[in-house]
Amino acid sequence: MSDENVSGEASRRQRRTPDRRRGSGAETRSNLIRSTRVLAENKLIADITVDDITRGANVSRAAFYMYFQSKFDICQEIARAAQAGFLANVREFDRGPDVNATIEHGIDHYITLFRGDRPGLRLMYELSYLEDSIREVVHEMRDQIFEFWEDRLREAIRKKEYRPFDVPVMTRLLVDTLDTYCVRTMRTEEYDKTGIDDATAARLIAKIWQRTLAG
Repeated sequence: MSDENVSGEASRRQRRTPDRRRGSGAETRSNLIRSTRVLAENKLIADITVDDITRGANVSRAAFYMYFQSKFDICQEIARAAQAGFLANVREFDRGPDVNATIEHGIDHYITLFRGDRPGLRLMYELSYLEDSIREVVHEMRDQIFEFWEDRLREAIRKKEYRPFDVPVMTRLLVDTLDTYCVRTMRTEEYDKTGIDDATAARLIAKIWQRTLAG
């Protein structure tokens, strides 16, 4: 083969290599995230190791450290994505003809959405006890939920569906009951003994809200 042909072949290899590496890298990174999410379904962060993650992704430890500095790094990325996804969809439900119907639909939707990303939200809440930056992510999510329901309840008062009350305080108390149910049942098994399911819990929480607001 002439020098010119050798040079041309080398040049073609150099042009192709970056494309293959980019594709493989994206797949490897995706597999690492997927593996971590599977582990987070049932394990605490303390019980997850880099070896567990790489084994599930079928890659080496060296490959892991090409994309993430530590298991906390990958867990933080998943947690932030979970928060963003939750907030992007939490307002998307049928409002109903009145505030009581809106409460019922909103609570059912909130619980369903919460269950839809169990691994991501588990990581978010667990990391919030360890990392200030993730604690801020949780606070931001809660603040936006509170703001949404404050608006709905103020509207209900304007329409005289409910008598006037301290909207900010009542909103936080009521939304906290919903948040507590979702977080506690996600992180512990204590509710399993009651036999309650999410649909029943949604109805009970809605009744608590409605009776409290009706005075």
